[in-house]
Amino acid sequence: MVMRNEVLIVIPTFNEKENIAKLIKKIRDFKIDADILVVDDNSPDGTGKIADQISKSDKGVFILHRKEKTGLGRAYVAGFKWGIENGYKKLISMDADFSHPVEALEKLINLCNSKTVVIGSRYTKGGKITGWKWPRYVNSWGANLVTRTLLQIKAKDATAGFKCYPVEFLKAINLDKIQASGYAFQVEMPLLAQDNGFRLVETPITFADRISGESKISGELMKSAKIVFKLAAGKKSYRQFVKFAIVGAINTVVDWAIFYPISIVWLKSPGTLSAQSIKQISKAISFIFAAASSYFMNRAWTFRSKDKAIAKQAGKFFVVALGGLIINQIAFYGATAILNWRSIFGLIAATAAATLWNFFLNKVWTFKN
Repeated sequence: MVMRNEVLIVIPTFNEKENIAKLIKKIRDFKIDADILVVDDNSPDGTGKIADQISKSDKGVFILHRKEKTGLGRAYVAGFKWGIENGYKKLISMDADFSHPVEALEKLINLCNSKTVVIGSRYTKGGKITGWKWPRYVNSWGANLVTRTLLQIKAKDATAGFKCYPVEFLKAINLDKIQASGYAFQVEMPLLAQDNGFRLVETPITFADRISGESKISGELMKSAKIVFKLAAGKKSYRQFVKFAIVGAINTVVDWAIFYPISIVWLKSPGTLSAQSIKQISKAISFIFAAASSYFMNRAWTFRSKDKAIAKQAGKFFVVALGGLIINQIAFYGATAILNWRSIFGLIAATAAATLWNFFLNKVWTFKN
């Protein structure tokens, strides 16, 4: 047992010789009541040796040498296991490049308790990012939004790396079964926290781009995306969305199969209605039949609803469907008339927007029970 404090700051390193000593000194200058574990992946630049020298004079600094670089997630798992074995109560994940502000450590520690994982958040109120060019910011914000949506993580910064974990959480999960070896580890951990009944609390931070050293994120984005989709595939909401999309495709065929025969026969019949009026009425009839079919299929298969108030539920479904129809039209107009996209791309964008609207509204309102 080597513990001096109840808190352990875990800092994975690979070629961080320009930062590690300065970071440890800054943590000590802020008088944070925490021990520090540097998990070094056999850095060629001698980062591990620098940490060894620091540990000789600072009894609260420890170094875990790993033989090779196997990913950020694996480094954190090794560090957390070390922390659990040595009796720490709270364990913090922190980058070595000064992107995570030392001044926020005390707030993370104070908010963390046996049932709460605390996130140093860039995207909650008061949080911000400095030093990034706008394309990187857009990429990060977009990846965060997609991740939150797919995995339904109840945090505004689902991809944050600056967190404080209670040891109760780390003991509740099997660290050896974590799927992500790289940066997707930062996404999998809050998901596991939610799934195991732990709260996610965010505190705002100012995230700064690194000044010294080289970023390690190159080549990690596709790997992380694969893990995110793999995690999503195991969630009930993802399976529901796939079913919802299948039902939508089937009832698009139903819609067309009703619309075309009615409109064609009607147009050939004598009458006073204009061709456009006939098409609009035919479309309304086909929409009603397709929506009704879609409702019963989603009720029985997608959401497996047993709500006995079928009329009320069906009414909600039709309201959502009408909203989706309006969104579809607006999105198509915006894509083709304003952005001058080709019709096929406008249709794809409009369909995607309406499908997302229909799915989430039906999930949280129509079939919420």
